[in-house]
Amino acid sequence: MLGKHHIIVESKRLKYEFDIKRNITVVLGDSATGKTTLIDMLSSYGRFSEGSGIRVESDVPCVVYSQSGGDWRTILENIHSSIIFIDEDYSFVFSEDFAALVKDSTDYFVIITRRPLYNLPYSVNEIYGIRTSGKYHFPEQIYHEFYKIYDMNDENQSDDKYTFYLEDSRAGYDFYKNVFGDKICRSFDGNSNISKVLNDEAVDNAIVIADGAAFGAFIEDLINVTDGKSNIIIYLPESFEWLVLKSGIVEYEGLGDILDAPERFIRSEEYFSWERYFTALLQHATEGDPVRRYSKLKLVPFYYTGSNRDAILSVMPEEIRMNL
Repeated sequence: MLGKHHIIVESKRLKYEFDIKRNITVVLGDSATGKTTLIDMLSSYGRFSEGSGIRVESDVPCVVYSQSGGDWRTILENIHSSIIFIDEDYSFVFSEDFAALVKDSTDYFVIITRRPLYNLPYSVNEIYGIRTSGKYHFPEQIYHEFYKIYDMNDENQSDDKYTFYLEDSRAGYDFYKNVFGDKICRSFDGNSNISKVLNDEAVDNAIVIADGAAFGAFIEDLINVTDGKSNIIIYLPESFEWLVLKSGIVEYEGLGDILDAPERFIRSEEYFSWERYFTALLQHATEGDPVRRYSKLKLVPFYYTGSNRDAILSVMPEEIRMNL
């Protein structure tokens, strides 16, 4: 499945309205925040249709998973091209088997949970809480791609250069190392190591960069670890490949439309995360050209020299460019 899907779920007393545009959306929050009510309304509509007193408006079916006999895998494998809502009562969502099913599925999944789903590469931009205003309920984005975490006023910040802490150990690391210098660039070599390293070390004046498209399970730990530390910048673009494509240094037919609305082009059953799509797209756009050919294993100088380097940097927030 692909595309952005606008959904309205309402009764005489309550109304939910939201968009779903990726294969994995996570809804967080404590009890009594409207999450279970949304599930209950969709469940009631699924059983009784208009007779439930619920109105559901969506261009694709909205299905609530319910384990009313049968194995969860069998049930989910028989749902196609739908948005599947799963409440927080089901532990299988934390399993590798569930992740494998999601990877090849034609469905989108909306998962209600209070704990990170480490086996799923979901985006920091698709983590929501429920905001309530009267009868209206709106999923509200909790995390964002850029944070400045300061324990002092801006005018009192240190003038020391920042150290770059990078999730990437391959092409992205090659870029930052060549641009900023290997003495101030360190690789975490994976999302799961970031919070541990920052917690174990006395880190100040740090810029943390990771692929936001697959960082959703780790963002809460990172925010918690950096709380109270001084001069920490967190930057979570979709991916390094997205930065390159956004910079305009590589030409590809229809690239502007793709970057404006990736959900119109990325099929959930083909790409587990948007990061994988942007990697495949960049590789395809540069194949056959040894000067520009992109590989995650080793970055060619085309990307980190001259005006091309400057174009990639121009996509990043000013606070990062200032550390040149």
